[in-house]
Amino acid sequence: MSEIEVKEWVKVKFGESKVRGSEILVDLLARGFEAKLRELYEEFLRGECSLEYFAEQLGLNVWEATDILERRGLRTTNL
Repeated sequence: MSEIEVKEWVKVKFGESKVRGSEILVDLLARGFEAKLRELYEEFLRGECSLEYFAEQLGLNVWEATDILERRGLRTTNL
């Protein structure tokens, strides 16, 4: 998730005012999201988790997770 996507997520979850005053929080969220995404994606590729579980653990729905993976040029199936 890019910094812009994290800002949008924070806006939706916590409101516009929280984004303006928390650039450090946005940076930390983006870094944490990226680390978790990499970890879960490796599990997904090994067949240890489903795309649904992958998405759920990232706080996304399956369509959002698929979109993120496709935009990064990553596989969306583990077959």
